[in-house]
Amino acid sequence: MAKQTFTTGQVLTAAQLTSLQQTAMLGGAASAKTANYTLVAADAGTAISMSSTSATTITVNTGLFAAGDTVQITNLNTGVCTITAGTATVNTSASLALAQYESGTLAFTSASAAIFIKGAGAAAAGGGMTLISETVASAVSSIEFASLGSFKQLVMIWSGIQHSTTGSSFNFRFNNDSGSNYYNFTGDTLNGNADTDKRETTFAGGSGHGITLGAFGTQTNGSTLEKTNFGTLILDNYTSTTKAKSYQILFAFWIEPDSQALSVKVNGVWKDTSAITTLDIVRTAGAATFSNFTNTTIRLYGVS
Repeated sequence: MAKQTFTTGQVLTAAQLTSLQQTAMLGGAASAKTANYTLVAADAGTAISMSSTSATTITVNTGLFAAGDTVQITNLNTGVCTITAGTATVNTSASLALAQYESGTLAFTSASAAIFIKGAGAAAAGGGMTLISETVASAVSSIEFASLGSFKQLVMIWSGIQHSTTGSSFNFRFNNDSGSNYYNFTGDTLNGNADTDKRETTFAGGSGHGITLGAFGTQTNGSTLEKTNFGTLILDNYTSTTKAKSYQILFAFWIEPDSQALSVKVNGVWKDTSAITTLDIVRTAGAATFSNFTNTTIRLYGVS
């Protein structure tokens, strides 16, 4: 139950005494949530549980709580639940992202500031991977991955991308940035032989650019679709507001009409100090959509 207010000489009812006991037990029975939620004043002294297979947020705003108020938060399902500072300030020495069966307490130091004290949970204290989201693309021209949480690194793994038609390109972007901030070094291997003509150092700028990925749509020989593809993205420092963001991408695919296998390694830096809040796959040329083959997905993990 919510925090109670009493007056001098008041006789407490059984329900009020129960409420006091629940508050002392960090909230008692939890208020169940299944989607993004913004805290309200009545949440002071209570417990909240989140249960969703998708990434969710719990937002903290100012002017609702007082110093000494607490809110207990537990994540019960596989979607990462991230404590998000709205108009309030939320500090922590740990991650604000709760994996399944992790919990923590918001302890308010004023009406506009809180400390998030994360408890022990299922995830490893260091080096563990948390599944943030799992997506099956279905005839889409773009996908945005938000609610990234606060981790040391992000890792994306994809397979089985299929395009509806030839002549299209799909790129990665950070914060949907289409400018000249992507500095890439690319090395290609075709059928096991290094293709030195494909090695280049470039800035990928302009309205049609980002990090070009064959696995998401660049055409080979002008007419073929890449299939049976697999790839990974590793992104470092993505929460930093003072550092450039380094990334490495590895992907490979089989070109059916030509009976050729192509593998590509991309090392690069996004030369921007802004924190990355979204990962975007966008169509930059053509009119194709892309989908996942049966039993394949796009998974995004956070590394703690």
